Amino acid sequence: MDPDDLNGRIIEWRPGEQFVPTQPDFCGPVAFLRRPFSIAGRGGDGQGTWLEVIGREVGVGTRWLAQLRTGDAVDLIGPLGNAFELPAGKLMGLLVGGGVGLPPMFYLAEALDAAGWRAVGFVGAQSADLLAVTIDPKHPPGQDGAARRCVKQFGRFGFDTIVTTNDGKVGMHGLITDGFARHLGTLGEDDKARAVVFTCGPEPMMHAVADLAEAHGIDCQVCLEQAMACGMGTCQSCVVRIEDHANPHGCGESGRPWRYKLACTDGPVFNATSVAW
Repeated sequence: MDPDDLNGRIIEWRPGEQFVPTQPDFCGPVAFLRRPFSIAGRGGDGQGTWLEVIGREVGVGTRWLAQLRTGDAVDLIGPLGNAFELPAGKLMGLLVGGGVGLPPMFYLAEALDAAGWRAVGFVGAQSADLLAVTIDPKHPPGQDGAARRCVKQFGRFGFDTIVTTNDGKVGMHGLITDGFARHLGTLGEDDKARAVVFTCGPEPMMHAVADLAEAHGIDCQVCLEQAMACGMGTCQSCVVRIEDHANPHGCGESGRPWRYKLACTDGPVFNATSVAW
């Protein structure tokens, strides 16, 4: 599409005549805004750097992206925002990714491996066809919820994974939080003291994961999936409520004071205990 076609212009319309729109934004769905994606992997060679992005076709924007072919040019900005932190004194990562929250878990697994951490991945979806992972056919996930080297994206670093699906056709029958809660019950106090939970996915899932981590005394970092229009703090569309006693904007039902912060510049990663869910 020619960008000039989207420019505003005078439309002549005489009373009594039928209005026949010609501009693309009048005639059908058009993707005006950028789409935010997490980086799932990165590499490079003598010719440059490549980024791995995993997406799911759900609307006009992602449909356009899905139709791109090798050699097509795209315009992007990034990386934007902050990142997961690896606290000193910790050595175990619990990576909980649901739906489109899985890609940053893959990228984080690579960073954990490079830093000498151990990790366990937690993968969940409503059904097998929505699992954005590659199952190792030699080591399929079990229905008992035990951690196995069954997902290649984590297994290539020597990390085990627990897989859950809502319909029970792959892995453990239930929600990802069911598998996560089961695994937390197998950890000793020393393991919990060395662990950090990293999670990304639907907000109800992350809220539940944060509550479970807090109940077991484990630090938790959440990567919030707010809709972003600009990604640079200008449009103010990706606000989130973060606990703030010094300069609150309001007070929640729990009595915790909060203020709005931006997922794109202040986040998207926040300490789970600071989020005013």
